[in-house]
Amino acid sequence: MSDMFLKLSGQIIYRWNSCGKICKFSQRTLPKIGYSDYLKRLLLYTDCSIHCYAIVLIYLDRFTNKNENLWLDSASLYTLTLVLLVISIKFWDDRKCSNKYFAKMGGISLRLLNEMELEVLELMNYDLFV
Repeated sequence: MSDMFLKLSGQIIYRWNSCGKICKFSQRTLPKIGYSDYLKRLLLYTDCSIHCYAIVLIYLDRFTNKNENLWLDSASLYTLTLVLLVISIKFWDDRKCSNKYFAKMGGISLRLLNEMELEVLELMNYDLFV
């Protein structure tokens, strides 16, 4: 599953990297683990249904299509994937895990997760139905 997710998300990111626009969600540095390992970590610790990962791909595509003034780089993909997964879990699986847990698991600050979750929802116009 993580290999397919990596391939599909990479295709979406490549499409937007070539635009040469400012990356609003870019992180300063890449995490110390590869994206495939990051996905495996999320899969292991989120305990969400497998369809949430497919929904993340839909959200990622929808997010980039609705926000053509943004593009994503490799560093931002990690955080955006986490944020979209959190949104997917909350909306589709109705899990009661806190953002503090998700932030720790994803290796980002709680403040960043909260800010990005709100901003992503607003940029997607709260359009979460698939």
